[in-house]
Amino acid sequence: MKITSGHSKLVLVIIFCIALMPLQGLSGNIIDTTDYSYWRKLANTSKMFGAMKTSAMTVANQGDGETRDVMGSNALAYILDPSNKSKYINAIKNKFETRIRTMKIGNGAATSSVPSHELFYAILALDVIRYDLDAAALSKYEGWLEEKIMTLVIGKWDPHAWAMRMLYYKYLGDDAKFKEAKKEFDIGLSEHYMPNDGVSPAGNGYCVQRWNSIERAAKNTTINIMEYMGYNDYYSNPGIVGLKEFMYGYATAPFGRILLYGDSRNTDDQKAWDIEDGHIILSPHIVSAARFSPEAYKYAMWTLREGAGVSEGIVKGHLSNYIIMAGSAKKNNPIDFNTDDAVLAPSRLFENYAALKSREQSTNALYMSMLNLKGNTEYHTHYEANALAMAGYGEILLRNAGYDGPNADATINGVTATFDFMHSNSESANTLMIGGKRHTSKEAEGIVEGLLGEHVEYFRGSSSKAIAGTHFRDVVFMQPSNGVNGYYVVMDHVTTNNAGDNVNVVWHPNASILNTIKNETQYFSEIKIEKGNTGPRVYSENKATLTTFLGTPPASVEIKKTANQSRAGYGYAADYMYANYNTTNQQANILTVLFPGDNNHKTGNLTRIEAGDYTGSEITQGEIVDVAFISNGNSIGEYGLETFQGENILYRKSSDKFISYFVKGTSFKTSKDFQTGFKSDTPVALYMNINKTKGQIVSPGTEVTFYAPSISSVKIEGSNLPIIDSGTNWVSVNIPEGTYEIELMNN
Repeated sequence: MKITSGHSKLVLVIIFCIALMPLQGLSGNIIDTTDYSYWRKLANTSKMFGAMKTSAMTVANQGDGETRDVMGSNALAYILDPSNKSKYINAIKNKFETRIRTMKIGNGAATSSVPSHELFYAILALDVIRYDLDAAALSKYEGWLEEKIMTLVIGKWDPHAWAMRMLYYKYLGDDAKFKEAKKEFDIGLSEHYMPNDGVSPAGNGYCVQRWNSIERAAKNTTINIMEYMGYNDYYSNPGIVGLKEFMYGYATAPFGRILLYGDSRNTDDQKAWDIEDGHIILSPHIVSAARFSPEAYKYAMWTLREGAGVSEGIVKGHLSNYIIMAGSAKKNNPIDFNTDDAVLAPSRLFENYAALKSREQSTNALYMSMLNLKGNTEYHTHYEANALAMAGYGEILLRNAGYDGPNADATINGVTATFDFMHSNSESANTLMIGGKRHTSKEAEGIVEGLLGEHVEYFRGSSSKAIAGTHFRDVVFMQPSNGVNGYYVVMDHVTTNNAGDNVNVVWHPNASILNTIKNETQYFSEIKIEKGNTGPRVYSENKATLTTFLGTPPASVEIKKTANQSRAGYGYAADYMYANYNTTNQQANILTVLFPGDNNHKTGNLTRIEAGDYTGSEITQGEIVDVAFISNGNSIGEYGLETFQGENILYRKSSDKFISYFVKGTSFKTSKDFQTGFKSDTPVALYMNINKTKGQIVSPGTEVTFYAPSISSVKIEGSNLPIIDSGTNWVSVNIPEGTYEIELMNN
């Protein structure tokens, strides 16, 4: 275009000069320089942010080191200590020359996913200093970054490669390519959590390590940088919020170590924190969980204090850490952390995972979980539909296989667990099979119902996709109460598709030896390191134990052997139980009691009992006697003064005084003095505390008659229900579909 106007020439010169000037509003397209004064103020007024500034300057002054330290600390020091910015610039430049230029990107996780975190720190640092570099140096560094970033593997270990492409396009200001990459990044991100509840399909160990390790910053920290830039799709995403709550509250035991599902390497290496020197927090996610929810924050503080053993930590002075904790000046919502806010997560039912915990805020709390994924499974998911894991008294009590690394077998003391067995065979998990056949799907129907918050808690998981039949796995938790210890009852209801198939229940205690107390009835495991072994990893001096009691008589019990994760340094050859049950009319109903103990908590006295079609156990602890039965629910059972009809029956007495009952069925009555109980038209799940005349119910929508002395009405959720019919000591009402608090009122 020909310029003829002197005015036009002046405008063109001004525009050209402005284009060459360092921008004062934006340091780059990622980091906003208008936040600098806000960040500096925080460093001068806040103990935590001041410590991060000191950390950044200290690390920067140490010279060369890890890429993340050089890039992250020098970039933050550049901002918070501008009078010395030249030396911070030189350190960043030197790291580009000595590491970014020479680094090789390959096709494996160790050569693509892991080094992507170095590129993450590098691009943020370059964005900060870009206008302090001459054009040639800037072009050179950008070229090196682009070469490495565009070589990162797509389609594996997502979303690290898309994260870096997305940030690079944002750095360049290429909005169209940024949006395309963001779409792929969000898809890759969504593979790591169930959309409705946040449960990780990859396994607890894989989940907590990938989302908390500094070496996976491209994957786990990019969402925070996106939020900082104003893409508010992540802190309020229900799946990601649920993931944070799941990670810190439920993927880990009360003492902070993982329960093993999926590709979990071991309880010692994969942790929900990344800390050096005992108190320096490398990865900020455990202390920034408040960005997602108050619950995630409180659970994270519990894991930090009780798992990592950190009461007062320092967040390492990296730019990305500072951004996450400080946020932008515009939002002005910095966060801090205090382990005094720690709370042990309570029992909870997700759609894809169930968690039953004892109520004490203690690392010795009891915890039983079950995984049942409805979809979104991926490579790291194992065949673990309706699989259980358990912790208690400071130890892992029941474990699933985990794995020993990609395609790696584990061999210990002449016992081998192949990669196929650990990764793809359901026999390596605490689950149930039909006809000795491994599960054919990683998916099932999820957690379908449950009751929480009372002395008795319960959930049901449903599985029909993974096996040749249907499997309802019910777990009832007798909370520590009435002065006695807690335990779990597992009730398996199975219908096989094929006549002649038997049912196989597998139990993997976290112990080398499975001691037989009574053949095909009672077994005992001590969580300790046996002579000649290096594992299991023991975390306490409680001398924890697990008693496995087969209330329903099996056809046979096999004690098999496996090897548990040799590369961890705590590997060991382990016994596991493979219990076989015959079917009647292609059905089996199997009751197992899992009773944890330690040097301060004695196991109850367990005896096998029967009542017609019902099998089960009587569990005695001093004057407290619990009776647990299982059946197909088609017949009426009678035991002592009690009559009942249901799939699951569990009631408690003290010196023959009735305390409570739980029934999954249609009736329960006791009649020593006054008839107490219920009868329903269709099955319900009902817990009632007799003394308080309160409880909970899961109803399909049915009429229920309640029997209690002087009963006059029934309330659900605090509101009276219309009375259908009534008489002396009984009232009939309709309970609508749903789960409710229930109370029986009397005159």
